[in-house]
Amino acid sequence: MSVADPYRLVFEHSPLGLALVCEGRFHLVNERFERLLGWPAGTLEGQSWGCVWPPGAEPPGEADEGVELECELQRSDGTRFWARLRAAPASGPAAGPGALVLIVEDASAHRGMIDRLHRVQRDLEARVQERTEALARAHAQLRQEMVDRQVAESRVRHLAEHDALTGLPNRRLLELRLREALRDAGEQRELVAVLLMDLERFKTINDSLGHLVGDRLLQAIAHRLRSSVRPGDTVARLAGDEFAMVLPGLQTSAEAARLAAELIEELSRPYAVDDMELRVTPSVGISLYPDHGDGPETLLGKAAAAMYQAKANGRTHYHVFSGHAADSSTERLLLENDLHRALERGEFVLHYQPRYELATGMLCACEALLRWEHPTRGDIDPGEFVPLAEESGLVVRIGDWVLREACRQIQRWQSRGREVCPISVNISARQFRSLDLMSMIRGALDETGVDPHLLELEITETTLMRNTEETLSILGQLHALGIKISVDDFGTGYSSLAYLKRFPVDLLKIDRSFVHDLATDADSAVIVSAIIGLARSLQLRVVAEGVETPEQVDFLKRRGCDEVQGFLFSKPLPAAQIEPLFNLRY
Repeated sequence: MSVADPYRLVFEHSPLGLALVCEGRFHLVNERFERLLGWPAGTLEGQSWGCVWPPGAEPPGEADEGVELECELQRSDGTRFWARLRAAPASGPAAGPGALVLIVEDASAHRGMIDRLHRVQRDLEARVQERTEALARAHAQLRQEMVDRQVAESRVRHLAEHDALTGLPNRRLLELRLREALRDAGEQRELVAVLLMDLERFKTINDSLGHLVGDRLLQAIAHRLRSSVRPGDTVARLAGDEFAMVLPGLQTSAEAARLAAELIEELSRPYAVDDMELRVTPSVGISLYPDHGDGPETLLGKAAAAMYQAKANGRTHYHVFSGHAADSSTERLLLENDLHRALERGEFVLHYQPRYELATGMLCACEALLRWEHPTRGDIDPGEFVPLAEESGLVVRIGDWVLREACRQIQRWQSRGREVCPISVNISARQFRSLDLMSMIRGALDETGVDPHLLELEITETTLMRNTEETLSILGQLHALGIKISVDDFGTGYSSLAYLKRFPVDLLKIDRSFVHDLATDADSAVIVSAIIGLARSLQLRVVAEGVETPEQVDFLKRRGCDEVQGFLFSKPLPAAQIEPLFNLRY
C-alpha cells in the first residue's frame, strides 16, 4: 500500500502518532507513533498491534463510527503511559478488510493533572470532614458548657435565697415572702405574724464543743422548726443562731402567741448530737401586721425589740411587741456605752489568721480580725459587739482604726527586716459606702509608707451588689491604687454574674458554711465545686474558709482551690505569734 507524496509528508511529520493497522498488524506507522511507543524507527511495522497493549487489556474492535478513549499503552521496554487513542475504520479499496487508522497522543500530563485534582479533592473532602467533626464536637462542648453554666447559675440563685447550712430561706427570701404575705393579708383583711428567735446557750456549745457540733445542732433545730410550722409558713435562718418566721393568714394575735409557745416547747427538748444530749433555750419576739407596721423592715425590727424584751423577762419566753419592748435591755445599753469608749481606751487588738497556698503549702496572706479585750468583762466575742457597732454607726471609726493598725503592723514587721505577706482587712457595708473611704485608705498608706500591693480589702458579696455603678467606681479607684479586692462569704448573697465579671476583684472566698460538710454532704460538694469553677471561668483566685479536716483539704486540692484558711492550719494569732510563720509551709 502506498501513500501519495504530499500525504506522506503530512503523515511522517504529524505531531500526533499515526498508524494503519491491517489484519491485526501495523502496516504503516509514523515516527511520532514509534517514538511514543519507544520503538526504534522503522521497527514497528509488521508487528502485531497487540504488542502496544498491556497484558489483559482489550484492544478496541471494529466500529462503524470508530472509538475514542483514554487508555494505558505499553512501550517496548514494558513501561506504560496514558494515551488518548482514536481508532476509526480505514476506507477505500486499498485499505483492506478490517483496517483501522490509529491516532495517538500522550495524555500523561493531562492524566497527572486529573490525578492531582482528584487528590486535592480528596484532601479537601477529608479536611471538610475533619472540620465538620471538629465543629460538631465544639458544638456539643458548647452545649455542655451552657448546661453547666445554667446549673451553676441555678445553684448560685439558690444560694442567694437559702442558707447553705440548714437549707432554710435566708433574709432576702424571707423579706420577699413577707412582702407577698402582707399584700395578700391586706386584700383578705387577715393578720400576719413575724417571729424572731435566738437560742441561749448555743454560743457556749459552739465554743466549747466546736463548730462541727454547733453546725449539726443548728441543722437539727432547723429540722424541728420546719416540722413544727404550718404549710405556707416561712422559716428562715438569718445569721448564727437567729431564726425568723412569717406566719400568714391569722385571725387573732392569740394564734401567734399559741404557735410561739408550741415552738418554744418543741425546741427546748434535748437534741442528740454525736452521742451527746444538748439543750438550747429559745427566746421569741412577735410583731403583727397591721398592728405594729406595714413593711418588712418595721415588722422585723419590732420583732427583734420584742425578742430582747423576752430575754429580759427571763429567757425561754415569747413576747409580743409593745412600746416597752423597744427599750434595749440594761446589759445591751451598758455594752454599747463601753463600746463607745473602747477606742479611746485602746481595748481593741488585731489577731491574724494565716491563709496558705494549697499548691506550695506556703503562707500567702493573713486576715486581720478584730478582738475586744474588755478590762472587766474579758474577751468579748465579735458576734456580740460588731452588730452593736453597725447599729450605732461606730463601725466606720472602728474600721478606720483596723485599717490603720494593719498597715502599722506591716510597717513594724518590715522595719525588723521581715518579708511580709499581704494582709486582708474586712470592710463593712457602711464603711464601704462612706464618703471618706478613699481618703481614709490613702491616709493609712501614706502615714505608714506601706506598699498597696500588701493590702487586701474583703467586701461581702451583699455589699458588692448594692448600688453597682457606685461600687464599680469605688473598686476602680482601689484597683488603680494596686489594692487587691476579695469577695468575702461568697455564695451567701446574690451576685449577678454579669456584674461580677465587670468588677475588678481578685479573689472569691468560699463561705465556711459550704466547706464544713464537704466530705459528707453531696450538695455542699457540688456547691463548692461550682464556685471554684465559676472563679476559674472569671480568672479569679479562690479561697476556702473554715477548713478544719484533712478530708476537706483533699477535696479542695482535687477541685483546684487556690488557698485555704481555717483551724486545721491555725486559729487567729496575735502579731508576735504570726511573725515566725512567714516563709514557712504548713
